[in-house]
Amino acid sequence: MADAKRTTIEQEVTETKKVPAVTLTLTIEEAEALHVLAGNVTGDVRLSPRKYTNRVYYALKRAGIHTHDKPLLTQLSGATRWLNEPKPFSSSYPF
Repeated sequence: MADAKRTTIEQEVTETKKVPAVTLTLTIEEAEALHVLAGNVTGDVRLSPRKYTNRVYYALKRAGIHTHDKPLLTQLSGATRWLNEPKPFSSSYPF
């Protein structure tokens, strides 16, 4: 006698989706400036938006943008750091 039971199994599914995207056209100088900025942002590479600035940095690098020997690096002042969680909004900001 045949017997069947309904159940649920785990199965990995790979799908292709259309998602919104942006195409950005830059001059070499603009791309170098963005490369320097994206390469100097700190923060957690998994839990903060730094994962996105890292992707921009490496995409520009794959496109042939290299700034390690450029004086542009010495023009950057200060530091930018992505937080894992947004700061609470305060209306007391001076702008």
